[in-house]
Amino acid sequence: MKNLLINREFEVAGNWYAPQEKINEFKSVKVSELLNTSSSAGDWNGLFAQVLNGKTYIIPFSQQNNWPRSNGYTLFTGELYCKINGVITELTEWEDILVDYCEMIYN
Repeated sequence: MKNLLINREFEVAGNWYAPQEKINEFKSVKVSELLNTSSSAGDWNGLFAQVLNGKTYIIPFSQQNNWPRSNGYTLFTGELYCKINGVITELTEWEDILVDYCEMIYN
């Protein structure tokens, strides 16, 4: 599916939060969350939910500070984490996905 935001790379000007803001600019992205913000350089990562054709796609993303090469960040979207038939409508559904993802990645 060509509109699916997997394995993409974007150059983003701005502060630490500009890459997440870029993700949120896509109308199909319904929610995003930064998960690891421990790097003082802003080399952070997170997860977002993209809805296309009645299905929800959960996709990880990361950002890399480009200093001193240039200002801003490079935003990377990763491989599809999971696909859900239907649209996430409840905050608890999103929170459950975040917990499952974090347990898989950080444990």
